[in-house]
Amino acid sequence: MLSGKKITLSSVEEENLEQLRAWRNRPDLRKYFREYKEISRIMQVQWFSKINNDLNQVNFEIHDKETSKLIGHCGLYYINWIHRHAEFGIYIGDDTFRKGGYGSDALRTLIKYGFNDLNLNKIWCEVYSNNDAIDTYRHIGFKKEGTLRQTYFSEGKFWDADILSMLKEEHTQTVEKENNNQRRFSFE
Repeated sequence: MLSGKKITLSSVEEENLEQLRAWRNRPDLRKYFREYKEISRIMQVQWFSKINNDLNQVNFEIHDKETSKLIGHCGLYYINWIHRHAEFGIYIGDDTFRKGGYGSDALRTLIKYGFNDLNLNKIWCEVYSNNDAIDTYRHIGFKKEGTLRQTYFSEGKFWDADILSMLKEEHTQTVEKENNNQRRFSFE
């Protein structure tokens, strides 16, 4: 189990598959995912079997630290062990935990795990331009690498997708800066 300030990340459990599937099938969330069609129970079970046997991805349930309530999912995908990079994905499915810093805490915890435990050098994502989460990713320290123009069709129109990434050295600098600020404020 991985622990952040507000959340914990734990392995995906079979008894939570139906809740995760229900969130993934919500049209207001699905519009941000590559999977454009509804996920059936069979597809969800196949996904669960795959993630337990695929060494090139790690998946986590996101739980509220205070109550242990399941609130979302995140993971690192397409892990390239030679070139040491991976794509991240994340969502908060429980609306009562959206806009409360839970997603950013989960993402910070996930990228810390990716850089420190998996020894990745780069973590990246593809974000459609209809997704406000891009502001959170930039705030955390992800930088724009480029744009895939009109690569995604949703809501009756084509959307661009930005490719964002963070390097291990950038993460280390951010953590050092935060630690220095905390030390400085603790003496004031």
